[in-house]
Amino acid sequence: MSIHREKAAALLKKMSLEEKVAQLVSVWFEIHSDQTITVREAIPTYNHLPNPMEAALEFGVGQLTRPYGTIANDPREQVKVINKIQRHLVENTRLGIPAMIHEECLSGAMSVGATAFPCSLNYGSAWDTGLMKKIGEAIGDELRSMGVHQGLSPVLDVSRDARWGRLEETFGEDPYLIGEMAIAYINGLQGANRQPLATLKHFIGHGGSEGGRNHAPLHSGMNELLNTYGLPFEKVLKNTAVGGIMPAYHDIDGIPCTSNVELVVDLLKKKWGFDGLVVADYEAIAQLEKDHHVAKDPAEAAALALKAGMDIELPGFTVFKKGLISALERKLITMEEIDRSVMMVLAEKYRQGIFDNPYIDEEGLELNSDEHHALAVEIAQKSLVLLKN
Repeated sequence: MSIHREKAAALLKKMSLEEKVAQLVSVWFEIHSDQTITVREAIPTYNHLPNPMEAALEFGVGQLTRPYGTIANDPREQVKVINKIQRHLVENTRLGIPAMIHEECLSGAMSVGATAFPCSLNYGSAWDTGLMKKIGEAIGDELRSMGVHQGLSPVLDVSRDARWGRLEETFGEDPYLIGEMAIAYINGLQGANRQPLATLKHFIGHGGSEGGRNHAPLHSGMNELLNTYGLPFEKVLKNTAVGGIMPAYHDIDGIPCTSNVELVVDLLKKKWGFDGLVVADYEAIAQLEKDHHVAKDPAEAAALALKAGMDIELPGFTVFKKGLISALERKLITMEEIDRSVMMVLAEKYRQGIFDNPYIDEEGLELNSDEHHALAVEIAQKSLVLLKN
């Protein structure tokens, strides 16, 4: 057992059920220009309280959702509020567990003032893995200066249907090329210390949904699923130490990816050896009940997701916060299954040094340097494709 897991196991023994569940959810705060904080959540109860932030963080939290990319404010001011939130967690919750921070970073860190890189289709059209790694390094440098621990990129979807509205997020239509570009991006972004974590998405087959519609089912046999849609994921897992993955919204043969034990546990973890954090696509766990109708209530949805290897609900706590406790009471899940995911989250927080240094350097933001801007121009130029009639 690693030293990080040893520390996590020791802390786990001290935790109440509510504190454990809190590590498996996120909170989506809106940080306003006057530095007030409200909760952006389907359950607006907290915003009627004197201090919504403190109420939402009563037992702690696993991750903070997109504190830079939610409202377009000066990141130098955002940092101060993020530190205020972390300070509350460290000083005013029973166990003092700080939060991880995740942010979008597909075309650069999603923040006012960050370097704006072209979209992933440009990356793929450049056919330059060396340049792709440099761009990953640049994005990683900016995210680290922002105190971000997990970036929600890259997209490994294979896009072959022009009707699909998320083509620009992908590297293109060729599974091999997608894998090569993703490997370069991830090795650049994560650096030698695997921080911030990259997050592979959307597992698996998201670009091939019925009618080119987001969330629609994927109709695919196992050969196409593994050798076309799965190839980029397998390549990345064999050639990087990628730290995160996000199951897709859609279902395959009636089973949503978010609750698919065969794909996430058996294939991804056991066969392909993935050992990082599995995070939910935004509202995907709630969709098990509301859209897919494979769960009749939040407790069943929470149980299905947890059994399928899910570690953290994003972007909030709509399902897991109460659903996991109810599922445990109804014997739909076991405490051991909850502990498995809590261990994953705590060990990652120890590994990244978040317990030792939870705060962001308020004078250390490094965004949109001349060097990074030059990389954005270079990839844009190299991505141009000339066609001859």
